[in-house]
Amino acid sequence: MNNKNFFTIIAFLGVLIFLGYLFSNILIFILLAIIFAAVGSPLMQLLQKIKIKNTTCSSSLAASITLLVLLGIISLILYILIPFVVKEIEFVSSIDPTLYTLAIENWLHQADKLLYEYGLLNDNEHLGDLLLAQMKSTLGSISVSGIMGNIISFAAALFILLFSVIFLSFYALKDKEFFFKMIRSAIPVTFRENYDRIITQTRVQVARYFNAVLLDNIILGTAIGIACYFAKVPNALLIGVLAGIFNIIPYIGPFIAMGLGLVVSITSLLPTNPSAEVLSLLFWKMAIIFTVLKALDTFVLTPVIFGKSIKVHPVEIFIVILLAGYLGGIIGMIFAVPAYSMIRIVVNEFFGNYYSIEKNEGKS
Repeated sequence: MNNKNFFTIIAFLGVLIFLGYLFSNILIFILLAIIFAAVGSPLMQLLQKIKIKNTTCSSSLAASITLLVLLGIISLILYILIPFVVKEIEFVSSIDPTLYTLAIENWLHQADKLLYEYGLLNDNEHLGDLLLAQMKSTLGSISVSGIMGNIISFAAALFILLFSVIFLSFYALKDKEFFFKMIRSAIPVTFRENYDRIITQTRVQVARYFNAVLLDNIILGTAIGIACYFAKVPNALLIGVLAGIFNIIPYIGPFIAMGLGLVVSITSLLPTNPSAEVLSLLFWKMAIIFTVLKALDTFVLTPVIFGKSIKVHPVEIFIVILLAGYLGGIIGMIFAVPAYSMIRIVVNEFFGNYYSIEKNEGKS
């Protein structure tokens, strides 16, 4: 590779990365559409093979049916989950408010004793007074017009997201090469063969990765749900489902689910006016279950599932996710590994002779 080609590739990749960062929202829409198309591709191919009176299903009709099936599956999942949430809200709203008062007073009294014992509060101070003062300060800084503006902005952004992903997914299903052809037309002719090889390898890697994510989420969510059931944690099934869903956020996702699970479990215990010991036991049960099972997932399942699917060392995955989280938050963490896999493929295609990535992969 001569110097001219080397600098051309570096400049082109730099422009692509800059544009991706600048228009990150649009890039996320496209990525979600490509994922939808990849998931629906088997059904799309099956529909196009069906013949009725020597007439095959058109690509537009097949794409429409596939998209409706995918949206139906998502709706079914929401239909199953939403009743849990509605039931929980109804349950909380039916609880006598005095129970909240008694429970909160009991917890604050226990907390005061503990804080006095360790010298974290003065004799004339109370945790309840400090929390109330902080709450008043926080509520005083909240603007109603600002909240309404945020709600409207969120609703508009959600509508744009749904419409964009559905629209782009339809054309990604109808012509699975659409986005790739569009990018290919912008690439210098000299590098189009390289681009074709990169796309072929990337498709395989991305498909393997998301299959691995789905399998890992199902295994972890099921394990946490079963463990919570045998530990007699309230709403064990819902907690397992939350753990499986939030596990898509690397490393921290299950602990977000644990926080939500604690809220759900505590509210279900409020009518019994639980003591601090009962709540402490509930917390430690969930903390142990989530920590142990997530540790097994990280150190046992992840190397086996992800190592075989994308051939990347767990330490590399960890560092990449940390960097992506720092730069792009939760969204960056979710897409970190497939993006890193693609970068490795690009580097190997153009600079494999210098870095010998394929050889290193065999050793990892």
